[in-house]
Amino acid sequence: MGMALFFALVTSAALAGYAVLVGVGMDDREAWALGRIVGLAVVVFPAWWVGSFMPGMWPWVGATCLLGGGLWGVITLWRRHALNAITRPEMVFWGAALAVLLIRLGRPAIVETEKLMDLGILTMLGRASGFPPPDMWLAGTSLPYYYWGSLVWALPLRLSGMDPAIGYNLVVALVAGATAVGLWALGARLAGGRWASGAVAAFFGVFAGTADGLRQVLAGFGPSQIDLWQSSRQVKDAITEFPLFSFWLGDLHPHLLSLPLAVAAIGVAAYAGSKHLSWRPVVIAAGLFGMTWAANPWAMPPTLVAVALMLICGDGIWRWPWRGGWPRWAAAGATGIGGWLVMAPFQLTFDPPPHAVKPVFAWTEPLELLGYAGVLLVPVFFAVVRVARGWGRGDSFRTTVILVGGAALTLLVGVATGRPTTVVLSVGLSVLVAGVLEPGSDGNRPALALAALGLFLFLVPELVYLEDGYGDRLHRMNTIFKAYFQGWMLIAATLPVLVRLGGGSDRGRRLLLAAVTIAALPHLIGVTVSSLRAEGYGLDGLSWMAPEDRAIVEVLRRQAPGTTMVEAVGGAYSEYARLSSVSGVPTLLGWPNHEMVWRGPDILPESRRRQEIVRSIYTVKDRETIRRLVEEAEVDCVAIGMIENRDFEADALESVRSAGDVVIPCGESGSLVLFQHSEVLGDRR
Repeated sequence: MGMALFFALVTSAALAGYAVLVGVGMDDREAWALGRIVGLAVVVFPAWWVGSFMPGMWPWVGATCLLGGGLWGVITLWRRHALNAITRPEMVFWGAALAVLLIRLGRPAIVETEKLMDLGILTMLGRASGFPPPDMWLAGTSLPYYYWGSLVWALPLRLSGMDPAIGYNLVVALVAGATAVGLWALGARLAGGRWASGAVAAFFGVFAGTADGLRQVLAGFGPSQIDLWQSSRQVKDAITEFPLFSFWLGDLHPHLLSLPLAVAAIGVAAYAGSKHLSWRPVVIAAGLFGMTWAANPWAMPPTLVAVALMLICGDGIWRWPWRGGWPRWAAAGATGIGGWLVMAPFQLTFDPPPHAVKPVFAWTEPLELLGYAGVLLVPVFFAVVRVARGWGRGDSFRTTVILVGGAALTLLVGVATGRPTTVVLSVGLSVLVAGVLEPGSDGNRPALALAALGLFLFLVPELVYLEDGYGDRLHRMNTIFKAYFQGWMLIAATLPVLVRLGGGSDRGRRLLLAAVTIAALPHLIGVTVSSLRAEGYGLDGLSWMAPEDRAIVEVLRRQAPGTTMVEAVGGAYSEYARLSSVSGVPTLLGWPNHEMVWRGPDILPESRRRQEIVRSIYTVKDRETIRRLVEEAEVDCVAIGMIENRDFEADALESVRSAGDVVIPCGESGSLVLFQHSEVLGDRR
């Protein structure tokens, strides 16, 4: 019942988004393709604003908006007789979602990497009375992290009452579906309305693997032996995740959750820029940009630039602000300012530790970059050659001189500097930018502009990095990860145009598309085969948990908002902090490493203090001391589950039980110990 209601609520949001987009002039097919994520954003937005100032009201506002928006969408759909028009985008959405769900069915466990953190944010939003939500890993504080990408899915999950352990894996699939259908619509628009071309953008944006998959096949590995982890670490000392890997892994991390929002923002801006400029789609694009920013600050610069490019040259004409183009440039600027303003409650409470931008002191080898993004960059450089050939103005000798001379100079400079990747990317980017800025009207211009932005994102980690706490050896790790991931998506959206432009003749285009498709398939085939051969199958993300832990979680989920707890503290990327993450009840301390990453090194003394309190509670063996520690920490209950039984002595745990006022047995060896000042509800012994 909960799953059916969840899907009904998501569909109601799709109807609301469809009504909004056809209201600003989009045709039915494109409006439905982008409508699901737009609708979720539109109905969550007023609920979130209310929840930021009036705690407790936001789920009711969200439910009202969902029902009202869904009814509006049904009426609009009926009046426009558009059922046939929405069939194809709905098939794209569900085809992509079900394909990713098939991949997830063979590995649904929400454990390892950062999945427990992602689940914790989702469950915390499901219990939050207002915003920002509580930090599930530092009881008594607010979450210092970007949560908006989770929030758009947390509302239907909360209203449906579906188990988050099931909902988590469904959301992974639905994010893939929303991203794929958004790219389908955007790719088709960039390709001049060719919906078959949109399918190319959707495939390469969500399901394409890297060239490293083909390398492994040629090295003799079978489909089930292809190592995706190796392919996600193509560049030394860096993360090189690509969309298919992230969907297979199942991390509901901001870089993944922000994808459909960013694609929708760019898609709406591309529509707005292709027409005589109207304020209504620009307002929607601004709101979507602001939500993308709140979902993933790393996505803010490229999404803003992409939206601005679509507004400025979406109709195929490049306009400078001093040559009559100022209304479009003003609209682009208003989008940036408006995006911040609509999300002001988030921006004013989000205070990340400062990060400096510094020049890099390591560079990417050409084969490393080709191993990661070769399936995308090969069509880009075919298109670069095509653009450069146009400078010959039909003179074959001049064209040859430009191409051969440019290639030779690029090679010489690359060798001389010792940074061939930087030089080649810079030259390719320069050619694309020159093509974008050429006078006249060119239907390929919007696609070339986005492709140039994508190529620029691959160039960024060759020049600068954003300083974080991971040390000199890993100084580019996150910069490469976040820049490459977004560059992948932008180039995928433009790939139909790049192939058409770079292939030259019809035969050349087919050969180029076939070559990059073959190179992109091994990873998809590998994850599909591995999923079909998996021993366990299902959607339950908590099947790995011990029975006593699941019993504790069920009791915790029934507790009133504001309840806090203590559980064992351990390292990041592990099963520690599992009870708070799964239940949504904040713990005194979860993963200390992540609190330091979120808040900066100033939090370390407080983390150490809390860690010592937790250790003492589980080891001191003195009833009065335990009660004093619990009261000073202002927590309501202490959990004794699988990890606590493993890490601490049995007589020390018995002292914890004897110190409490009520002990709720959970499974054969688990307990939830309540203390007198607690308002925790539930069966008591």
